[in-house]
Amino acid sequence: EEGRGKDAPPFDPFSQFLDQMGYDVADDEVDEEGSEDGDDGEEDGGILNAVNNASDDDDEDDDDQTFPTPHYRNDGSLLRPKSQQTALRVGYPSRQPFAVIHLAGLQHKVTAHDLLVVNKLKPTSHWCVGSTHTLKDEDVLLVADTDRTLVGMPFVKGGEVDVLVEEITRDKTVVVFKKRRRKHSRRKNGFRREVTFLRVLDVRMPGEEAGKVDGNVGAGAGTGAGAGAGGSSTINGDTMAA
Repeated sequence: EEGRGKDAPPFDPFSQFLDQMGYDVADDEVDEEGSEDGDDGEEDGGILNAVNNASDDDDEDDDDQTFPTPHYRNDGSLLRPKSQQTALRVGYPSRQPFAVIHLAGLQHKVTAHDLLVVNKLKPTSHWCVGSTHTLKDEDVLLVADTDRTLVGMPFVKGGEVDVLVEEITRDKTVVVFKKRRRKHSRRKNGFRREVTFLRVLDVRMPGEEAGKVDGNVGAGAGTGAGAGAGGSSTINGDTMAA
């Protein structure tokens, strides 16, 4: 239809017939618009009130509800602070002693029932499966428990660590891949090192024999006023207790 602008109301092809019938279209449209606006206002007000009430209820529930802290990690292990984990590794609260040993060119911190994976120990006739060995003197660098710490200078004389050879096998395969781009050169190799599994049976402080503590050493770790006051003392001339 010519002459209709963009602000003109939408064209109704049946309006001319309604005019002939005496039906007032303008008043009808005004009534419908007013009723629709009123309904929308009521609906909007009802929705807003419901939302506000629901949010208030949620806030009250959040204030009343207390969420317990998780006691376990995702893998099922017990959740502990780092300080407590460190204390447990050194024997707390079971009071198991631990030691730092020198074996196969490396140093290892061990306690009873630990499993060590080290490079293959030779000769295999000596380090055979099922054999038990006692590491002492030059192989023990530090021995400690919850009461005292014996630091070797450079080793702890009298400290002993019993180990059992459980298995001699090969480690997991390590893939060694090398490629030279644009040279049609690539190389892929696998490497499996030979290892020995050692089980730590016992860690003994100087003067202890298979769970029996010598009365001269005891839990005091040294003699003299310095040891009694928490200071350092010398044992056998080679060990310092801190």
